[in-house]
Amino acid sequence: MTPLKRYAAEGLHEKVLKCMEELPKGLVLDAPSGQGALSEDLEKVGFKVVSGDIERENILYKNGKCVQLDLTESFPFRAGTFDHGVCVEGIEHVENPHWLIKEFARVVKRGGYLIITTPNVMTIKSRLRFLFYSYLDFFKYFGPLPLEVRHRIQEHEHQHLNPLFYGEMKFIFEKQGFGIWRIETNKKVRKWKVIYPILKWFVRHKTKGKFREDPFLISDTLLEGEILIYVAKH
Repeated sequence: MTPLKRYAAEGLHEKVLKCMEELPKGLVLDAPSGQGALSEDLEKVGFKVVSGDIERENILYKNGKCVQLDLTESFPFRAGTFDHGVCVEGIEHVENPHWLIKEFARVVKRGGYLIITTPNVMTIKSRLRFLFYSYLDFFKYFGPLPLEVRHRIQEHEHQHLNPLFYGEMKFIFEKQGFGIWRIETNKKVRKWKVIYPILKWFVRHKTKGKFREDPFLISDTLLEGEILIYVAKH
C-alpha cells in the first residue's frame, strides 16, 4: 500500500503524536485530516478517530469513520461527542479562528484536550523579517497562487490567511473555555551564530520586564520554534 501523504511540516505529525500519547485514550476528531496519515497514526497507538476534511474523497485512510467537514462552518456532530480534538496546520487557513476553536469547544468534552498547530510568526527571525521587509515568516504571499508556483515556495506559506500570535491564541483559547497546558514545536530554527544570542537575550529581557507572569513568551519554543503546537485542556 502506498504511504499516505503528510501535508505538514517536517516532524510535525511525529511531535503531535507524541503529545497525544500522553493523553487518556478516547475518541478524537482529526480535522483537517488530509489523506488521513495522522488519523492512522493515532489509531495505531490506541485512539479511535473520526477524520474530517473539506472533501470526503480526500480522505484515503478508510477506517469507516470519515466525514465532510468545513472548518468555517458548524461541525456535523452533537456537543460533547469527542474526548479530544486535533487540528494540524488548519487554523491559519480560515478567516475566523475564533469560530473554529469555538466549534472544537462545542464538540470536545470538558476535561478533554485540543491540539492546534500553526506557523510560528514570533521567532527572532520572523520579527526581524517584519522589521526589514514588512512581512512575517510563512506570510510573504497572500491570496491564491498558480498551482505550478505553489510547490516551489520553500516556506510552504501558500493559502495562509491569518498569522496567529501567541497572545491572540491564548485569548481565543481562554474565551472558549480552554487553558493552554503546554506548547511544543516540531523543530528549532536558529540563524546568525554571532548576533542571534544577543538578539535573543534582548528580546527576553524586554519581554520578561513587561510580562513577568507568562513564561511562554520568553521560552525557546516561542523564540525559535518553526511550527507551534498548542496543547490546551477544556
